Amino acid sequence: MKDGGVTVDPMSSTEAGGNRLRFWLGVLVGTAFLALLWTSVGMAAVGGLLARANWPPLLLALFAYGLDFLLRAWRFRMLLDPGGRRVALGPSVASFVASFGISDILPFRLGDVFRVYWFHRRFSLPMGHVLGAMVVERVLDLVSILMVAGLALFLVDTALPDEIVMQFRLVLVVAVAASFLVLLSPAAIEAAAAWGERRCGLPLAGRIAETARSVAGAVRASGNPGRLFGMILLSFALWLLESLVMLGAWLSLGGTLPDWLKPLTAFAFSTLGTLLPALPGHFGSYEFFGMLSYRAVEVPAEQATATILLAHLLLWLPTALFALVWLVSMRRKSPLMVLKAR
Repeated sequence: MKDGGVTVDPMSSTEAGGNRLRFWLGVLVGTAFLALLWTSVGMAAVGGLLARANWPPLLLALFAYGLDFLLRAWRFRMLLDPGGRRVALGPSVASFVASFGISDILPFRLGDVFRVYWFHRRFSLPMGHVLGAMVVERVLDLVSILMVAGLALFLVDTALPDEIVMQFRLVLVVAVAASFLVLLSPAAIEAAAAWGERRCGLPLAGRIAETARSVAGAVRASGNPGRLFGMILLSFALWLLESLVMLGAWLSLGGTLPDWLKPLTAFAFSTLGTLLPALPGHFGSYEFFGMLSYRAVEVPAEQATATILLAHLLLWLPTALFALVWLVSMRRKSPLMVLKAR
């Protein structure tokens, strides 16, 4: 297939095998995390808490989540088309949200494949350009959630020993600084890639260097450092907005507003936990790391588990249902169906 003058090869058997391995590893790890949670908490008490959930905070949480996705779609459009001349916001919002829902239901990150193909077909954008925008989007999200985690960890009172907390804080500071370097200095990325390739000489180093150069190119195409710094601030605000889902679940199940740092901490570290393999929709890793976070700030196990499960349901169900409804409404016009037909 040709993509803007560049040949795009179909997925190799090695890549397909790697995807299958990651999928089964995710099934194994996600199931183990859920089994550990199930056997370590009184699920009857958890069910009782969920049955008494208060609805108004959940409605506010869903409103914040909807606004969050609208702004995320606008951010992605700006990464694709900084001048705002090629990509219209209206037609792109639904497909953007649907791509997340598809990944929440199906394995192999098929929502990402769908998003690349849809924006390529709908707006005649090179696939490499869409992929580059998605790479920058993921780096923005990573640095932003690290910033949220750092904020929470610096402010919250935790039962963890001071030495461990200080190590966590140091790791977060270094990770945020490295992420800023990636986003604001693509030349530094290319220089580091070239240095590593020369010093190591292994095939893996060459592949890492090639990936790093692709990231640098995507960052450079996204605009000047000032514009990217503004994107970082926007992304930080978006993750704070999404954290209101966890806060809504917390308040719905009897938590108090003065303790807002506890759900913020759990939200940040459960989200970082989704970097590990898990079931589709991040089930398993999200619950496990959220539970650990709540226990670190001395929240009872049953309340912690109920809050994590309710928050995850609020984060997963709307996009999953939206994806199903949107794909059905598209019928044969759906790019995903066209992709399957080919």
